[in-house]
Amino acid sequence: MKKVWLRRLLSIIVILLIVVLSVFIWADNELKKVLGKSTKEITISSKVTTTSNGIRIKNVNILSQDCTSFIPNQDVIIKDGLIDQIIRGGQKYNAIASIDGTNKFLIPGLIDSHVHLKESKNDLYLYLANGVTSIREMAGSPELLEWKKSIQKKGIGPRMFIASPPIFSESGLAGYYYSWTRHAINYSTKEDAAKAIKQIKEQGYDAIKMYGFVNPDMFKSTIEIAKTYNLPVIGHIPLIDLDHFYSSGQIEVAHIEEITVKTIDDFGKSVSRNPKEYLEFLKVRSEHIAKELKKNNISVTSTVWLCESFLAQRFDLKSKLKEIELQYANPKIIEGTPLYKLGWLPGKNGYEYDGIDDAEAKRLSLIFWKTYAEAIHIMAKALVANKVTIMAGTDANVATVVPGFSLHDELESLSKTGMSNSQVLYAATVAPSDWMKKKTGKIKIGYHSDLVLLSKNPLEDIRNTRTIEYVFFGTHRINKTQIATVLKAVEKVNDENRTIKIDEFLSSN
Repeated sequence: MKKVWLRRLLSIIVILLIVVLSVFIWADNELKKVLGKSTKEITISSKVTTTSNGIRIKNVNILSQDCTSFIPNQDVIIKDGLIDQIIRGGQKYNAIASIDGTNKFLIPGLIDSHVHLKESKNDLYLYLANGVTSIREMAGSPELLEWKKSIQKKGIGPRMFIASPPIFSESGLAGYYYSWTRHAINYSTKEDAAKAIKQIKEQGYDAIKMYGFVNPDMFKSTIEIAKTYNLPVIGHIPLIDLDHFYSSGQIEVAHIEEITVKTIDDFGKSVSRNPKEYLEFLKVRSEHIAKELKKNNISVTSTVWLCESFLAQRFDLKSKLKEIELQYANPKIIEGTPLYKLGWLPGKNGYEYDGIDDAEAKRLSLIFWKTYAEAIHIMAKALVANKVTIMAGTDANVATVVPGFSLHDELESLSKTGMSNSQVLYAATVAPSDWMKKKTGKIKIGYHSDLVLLSKNPLEDIRNTRTIEYVFFGTHRINKTQIATVLKAVEKVNDENRTIKIDEFLSSN
């Protein structure tokens, strides 16, 4: 009898192990699926013209290095991926292929300072097609480090600054859970932090990505150890208040909303029930915050458009989807997974209103998200007024944020916060380039020839950054006809890998 009981118990244990293992394998597969790798990579090499012998952009208006004006009638000579000369238009020059820039406007290649590539390699081409020639990846991986190396060897893609996977400070099973589901680096002791940061440096990451749930002790340890490896700490504000954050040693905040969320905590009341009082509180507080950020040389990345979108994503998602270039977003990323609402589409989108709350709760939620967006604008204005370095970033591949296209949306949103078009262009070129200490972001002799030729003046209307005639990157260039071909190819492979049709979410315009 005892043997029979033991056999039954053993059988139950084996069955449970099989079930647990099966669920784990399924969940792991789902987490990998939403990274987008299963979508076929397009072939782009035949669509890009190499400029190894150099190119001359003739008689063009070039953006000044402070982004305040265009200098007319200039010839820009590109050789071997660098800006070799800038001369007055019409001057004699040795025979070289040329592009007529008459009545056109040359700006530095744009930089998106907050992106998430995941494993969707076609995103690299979406960036180039939109004039984005440099990106800061804010949750890196070994695979992305390999992409970066490949591009550096005269491959095709934007320049990449890659932060580490996000840092968590959980212990026990929670630590393993976040390491698995968030592809995070987790440590809860100073010794483990030292080992992890040493590995981050050895693997070749450009910075350490701080996450918002890191406890004060591990945050302090991270800053101290990172300094020994000359690694900047950037990203979210951890579990400390703003007064302790300013002098912490972290040199960048990844979202303006990271700051406003802290002020909501400080406000100590319901924002939904006291929206005007909160906004007045923030107006007073924002000046002090901006001054402290400036004093401590802390830069801020924007992601304003995304925060503005939360209201529509929650209450009018279908209309919001029609505003974006949804057909170019990787289908497996937007479709999400049954594990949790990670996608972009109705029923899949984590920001979407679920309809469970009563009418009063819905009314308060509407008030909150309207106030939330207004708070972002108030904080942005204070940052600009106090000359805090702002870098344009989008959080690309978060719901509704289409890689490449979204930076143009972000530039419009920054313009609406009160930034001049000159300041907006600066935030997408000079500011992030200087921050990364790269020779990009300016039309200057000796700098990389990462350039965008526009048909209309973006200082007159920031939406003109979309009027792209040519994109130059390294030793390559791509014109608007080739850009259209690339986009069509991305759309085609996306359609081939869809499970959910998106026709009803596409704009008819």
